[in-house]
Amino acid sequence: MVSGHGASAESLDLKIGALLEASGPLSEIGPPAEKATNLAAEVANKAAKDAGATIKVGVVTADAQGDPQAALSAARTLVDKGASCILGPGTTPESISVLNGITMQRKITLWPLASSTRLRTVKDDGTIYRTVAADDLQSKALVQAIENHVGKGKSVAIVFRNEPYGDALSKSFTTDWKATGGTITTTVSFDPQQQSFDSEAGQVVADNPDAYVVIDYPETYAKFGAALVRTGKFDAKKVFVADALSFANVPENIPAEALEGAYGVAGGSPTGTETYKLFNKLWDEAGGVANASYTANTFDAGILCFLAAVQAGSTEPGAIRDKIRSVTQDGAPQFTIANLSEAVKAAETGKPIDYVGVSGLFRFKDNGDPSTSLYDVFQYKGGKQVKVEQVNVK
Repeated sequence: MVSGHGASAESLDLKIGALLEASGPLSEIGPPAEKATNLAAEVANKAAKDAGATIKVGVVTADAQGDPQAALSAARTLVDKGASCILGPGTTPESISVLNGITMQRKITLWPLASSTRLRTVKDDGTIYRTVAADDLQSKALVQAIENHVGKGKSVAIVFRNEPYGDALSKSFTTDWKATGGTITTTVSFDPQQQSFDSEAGQVVADNPDAYVVIDYPETYAKFGAALVRTGKFDAKKVFVADALSFANVPENIPAEALEGAYGVAGGSPTGTETYKLFNKLWDEAGGVANASYTANTFDAGILCFLAAVQAGSTEPGAIRDKIRSVTQDGAPQFTIANLSEAVKAAETGKPIDYVGVSGLFRFKDNGDPSTSLYDVFQYKGGKQVKVEQVNVK
């Protein structure tokens, strides 16, 4: 037991590791992810105090740098600082490096924001859970978005960065788009390290497709987007970007003409719920960086780690791993962040509970991925992201 009401009230000190993209190609997502992790710890500590539970939650951070070796080194730093679970990193190569280098061996649950289906081709011994849907679902969301705003059976050109995220998502989208009667005019891949993207940009616009699907990171799209604009044939209003190009405000280094009017998809949360409203209120009250895509997913991962530790009565990584499904069990009493102290009391009994996250219900498949996902469809207007609709895919 971790409660002060029990006969054996053991005090627990839970450390959540935040493996952040503080620098590198995905540095845009670092600050919001760090804030989401800290907010999860604050909410967890208040719930524990209100429940009379003797568990304290802290956060330790390190920079993955968008590099597999740097990510592994950073993960080792987090483990040395006592992390019992790790939120992040942002890419699949980093995640696989961390998995094989330390977390699987130590039975530490890893909660990556990486969405590539390639992450499920490696053995993980039940240590990888994702609150972010895999790209086979994101592909379906892209299909729905294009059908809603361009039409069915239209022509699409695909451009993607040649690494696991881009390769897997482009293949999934090609299959799904053709299955609905659509056509692909061209599929262009590029090396993120190359000096010029003019040739590839010319190939993308050559056949004047009805829509473009762009799968890239912000740092590279600043250059590739500029190359697209230089063709003189590019219309950003025909663009549909994948989730790595989702941000509250378009970064200054990306030309306005490369994204103004563009659509995109990113993991969403049920916006009409009291839980969502409460999360936004807490986020605004905390100050700092603006809310962004996947902050709710990162927050929920932190809360799940906390509840699993409470139910296990332990901060041992393996004990936490073994309780993740028991705190998201279908049919068990449901709890949200609005009554999290009651969730703590229920978890202390060792009986299953069902945490309903800010990002929705968690029904993990055997491999630890969500079985369904809600996606925001957004559009860039005046350099800001505006949500247009939501689509539910499975």
